[in-house]
Amino acid sequence: MNYQQAIQSCSPTKQKQEEISSPITISLQSEFEQLTLDTSPKLDPLTNQHSGILDFIDEIDQDEKFKKHQSLSLQKDLLRRNYKNKINEGQSSPHSNQSLNDQKFKYIKELWLQESPIQEMNKQVLSQRVISINEEQYFKDLQSDNVIGMGVYHSNEASPQMYFEPDIEADIYISSLIDSLWGNQIISRKLQKLIESGTPEQQLLIVQKLERISPQIEKDVFGNYVVQKIFDSCGDIKLKTRMFNKLKTHFYDLSKNPFGCRVMQKLIEYSQGKEDIQNSILSQLVQNMRSLIYDSNGNYVIFKMLESYDKSKMEFLIPIVEESFHYMAQQIYGCKIIHKIIQQYAPNYIANLVKQSIANYSVLSQTEFGNYILQHILQFWIVSPEKTRLIQLVIQQFYQLSINKYASNTVERALETLSKPELITVLNWLLFRNQAQQQFTYVASNFVQLANHQFANYVIKKFLILIDQQMQQSILNFLIKNQQECQALKSTLHGQRICSLLEKQVKC
Repeated sequence: MNYQQAIQSCSPTKQKQEEISSPITISLQSEFEQLTLDTSPKLDPLTNQHSGILDFIDEIDQDEKFKKHQSLSLQKDLLRRNYKNKINEGQSSPHSNQSLNDQKFKYIKELWLQESPIQEMNKQVLSQRVISINEEQYFKDLQSDNVIGMGVYHSNEASPQMYFEPDIEADIYISSLIDSLWGNQIISRKLQKLIESGTPEQQLLIVQKLERISPQIEKDVFGNYVVQKIFDSCGDIKLKTRMFNKLKTHFYDLSKNPFGCRVMQKLIEYSQGKEDIQNSILSQLVQNMRSLIYDSNGNYVIFKMLESYDKSKMEFLIPIVEESFHYMAQQIYGCKIIHKIIQQYAPNYIANLVKQSIANYSVLSQTEFGNYILQHILQFWIVSPEKTRLIQLVIQQFYQLSINKYASNTVERALETLSKPELITVLNWLLFRNQAQQQFTYVASNFVQLANHQFANYVIKKFLILIDQQMQQSILNFLIKNQQECQALKSTLHGQRICSLLEKQVKC
């Protein structure tokens, strides 16, 4: 038996095939052939209308029939694949997926725009997008305050009806920015730019999104700047009022937060000249002033109110500050609040506060801002026993206070208040030399020691400017007579400057 005979013996004959085929298989086969060959129009189950099947042979008939299904099928461009996808079918890269997603989004947007309300109104297909006349006022309110999406209102002159066309792309974009705002400096700057130079619709949408996450977003390291920008650069007063009302019940909580207190300071700036807003802020914070004084962040809010509001509105704060003076005197911003009150109010309001300041001069004089309190009392306070007492205390500790970075400023201010006999007393003390100590070792005079010090040399400069020429000449004669003093004075850069200033003053 050859190869061909073996093949024929294995394959079934025609008779055997007929025996295998049953009546059921024959009927199914005939129905399948009719279905595949039948090209007559069929009823669409959705529209109950005839829709033709695309004929892939005739190109003209294909284009006409494809237009009928254009709204339900993808564009031809989306079905095309690039050269790489033809080679590697079944393998997709992140870049290809991203481009395909972008194309899909573009196509969805085109479909959204194609379904314009005018066409739908004429066809009367999407009747639920049409708004009756009775609901016209409702959508006016939405347009002014409560519009969720950002879009444009239109009116059709033919029919007295209104409809709203939202911009979904802008809504999605701004929503994504707000969702990514937490701790993101770049997103914060983008939103600030939109608030500053964006359209009114963009500003409205940003405020709406921020309302949903307030007051948490005001406590964010970068989110607080976006809220500040609303009160600083947004031109719509309604949006500012809307955001203010949202934060109204959270003023105390924001004042104690390191980032929320910045928003509160911006609100206080915004309320300048607006009595109703000022009263609203004060009504929320007046009961918690003692707590804010003891808070490192609340101090900033109180100081901003003292700077921005009329002093008659803040008189209630003076007794509270007097009670908390010992604590505030040791805090940087506490000292600034005390200083601001002493600057603004008349002596009859702050007499007790001045007495407390003088009693704690040793602490105040050596702090960065506390020394400004004493300087203000020495410069502007009326002549009184309290002021005289403060001057005496400063002169008694002249050396110790002069070598301190901050207290040296207080000494300079005290020198300005001294009379000529008192200046002579200070000069004698500066040029004094203990002869008993000079027998064993050289000890420079107080003048030379202070002139060579990095902080005290400023006190000596101020003293040389205040004294007359006769007293300046006596200091120069002292240096000429004692060459060791002169050499010690010129041994440092600070001493050389003092020496040149003294010679210049004498020659004049």
